[in-house]
Amino acid sequence: MVWALGAYFLVSLGIGLWGRKRTRATIEGYFAAGRQMPWYLAALSMVATTFAVDTPLAITEYVRQGGLAANWRWWNMLIGGMLSVVVFAPLWRRSGVLTDSEILSLRYGGEAAAILRAIRAVWLGVFINLIILGWVQSAMLTVLRAFVGLSLKQAYIFLSVSTGITLLYTLWGGLWSVVWTDVLQLTLALGATTLLMVRVLMQVDMTAVPAEAWSLVPGGGEWNWAMAIAFLGLQWWASWYPGAEPGGGGYILQRMASTPSPTSAQKALALFQVLHYAVRPITWYSVALASLIVLPQVEDPREAYLLMAKKFLSPPEQILLLVGLAGAYMSTLSTHFNWGASYIARDLGLDEKKGFQAGLWATLVLALLSVGVTPFMTSIAGAWNFLIESGAGTGLVLLLRWFWRRITILSEIAALIAPMIGYGIFRWGWRMEFPYSYIATVGFTAAIVLLTAFLGRGTPPQRWQTFIEQVRPQVQAKLLLLWLWGVGSGYAVLLGSLLSLQGGTISWLLIGGVGGIALFFFLLRNRNE
Repeated sequence: MVWALGAYFLVSLGIGLWGRKRTRATIEGYFAAGRQMPWYLAALSMVATTFAVDTPLAITEYVRQGGLAANWRWWNMLIGGMLSVVVFAPLWRRSGVLTDSEILSLRYGGEAAAILRAIRAVWLGVFINLIILGWVQSAMLTVLRAFVGLSLKQAYIFLSVSTGITLLYTLWGGLWSVVWTDVLQLTLALGATTLLMVRVLMQVDMTAVPAEAWSLVPGGGEWNWAMAIAFLGLQWWASWYPGAEPGGGGYILQRMASTPSPTSAQKALALFQVLHYAVRPITWYSVALASLIVLPQVEDPREAYLLMAKKFLSPPEQILLLVGLAGAYMSTLSTHFNWGASYIARDLGLDEKKGFQAGLWATLVLALLSVGVTPFMTSIAGAWNFLIESGAGTGLVLLLRWFWRRITILSEIAALIAPMIGYGIFRWGWRMEFPYSYIATVGFTAAIVLLTAFLGRGTPPQRWQTFIEQVRPQVQAKLLLLWLWGVGSGYAVLLGSLLSLQGGTISWLLIGGVGGIALFFFLLRNRNE
């Protein structure tokens, strides 16, 4: 295994060094690829980043604890993702911003916006980013100990070495190096997990999987209105979550900002939605479901995926999976190093030269801290849930600020603070459990945000007019119909794939969904011509 990982590390370093040839020593050249990234590379990079080493482990944890229905906590984000494709992707690209914090200065202007922009940059780029990096490092630690059999000390040595290598190629070439290594890493990771799926399906009778595990009803076997409201009615628009921000944002925005035009940004985001929600995850569901039969008793549900790999893959195939998971791990690290540092470079009010240098130093600091926070990450799924609940209701401002003049910088401040207050009140003060705590926090945040909007004076007319002339926001019936068509087609592919997995034959729902997605891309293309 050591030689395979060593060879992979060398190839990654080589690609990173090669990517440096296209990188320019400016903030946009380094953190946005000079705005010249082809849309399909941007899309594949998004998919690679969201395919972290923790993802199949967390999905397995979900399925083993709550069946397929437990995945509605992230399946619902396809609704918001398709809305971002149809409505918000062109707006982001026309705005010309590099980070989502930068939109504050364009939208509101003034000193208050600049201060909040800096605070938000540190909050997202450092604090929230380290939570994500920590759970990714923790997942790799689980892989090294459960799958490879390393001691804790040996595993930390590996984390340190691989983090250092990722840091090197990220520093060398910025976003270009990150994206090109992403393509290699996605290919390896997807190939390895697909191989495991095939091996499992060839040897396990999927009809023996307990019926309750196949249930797609939010909340489990019985319909739970609270769960349905939280997942299908609220979360997709209300909660900030990395890779699925309401209206787009985070490293997804960074990839869109790196493309040459609004149309390219839209195509990149559309391809990402299809691959992320409807295509790639089927390789994980099959293994997670089969593990319920093969490994009915596992102390740590995250380890079930790895134990299945040890059982169904030959030693050479296990090496391939390890390299693939290492690739998924490093692709996520590199993006979060580069994306987090872009906030420091762009949003602290520094000039071009100082901002660029600060971004490089921030990349180094994030890499070092990511290893340091690892021991504090005890549950991947728990970290996911914390991010969703502690930001409940934030999305209201993220969506409305593009269209409603009454949204002001006070509304932005309220949307940042209110969810944490509400989360503390309902979760820890009143001891409410999810989804009730989540629903209450969304209502609390929405009330505070709307109160600031109605009691305030609104954005000055001249500032508002300048903003809408640049981004040209619009909501039309045909856009909403296209959005609903994309959502329906995406879910048809996802659910059709699961039905095919359960029945052993291709589902007509899957065929119809594929056709619907093809039509969606055709209509999306022609809308911009």
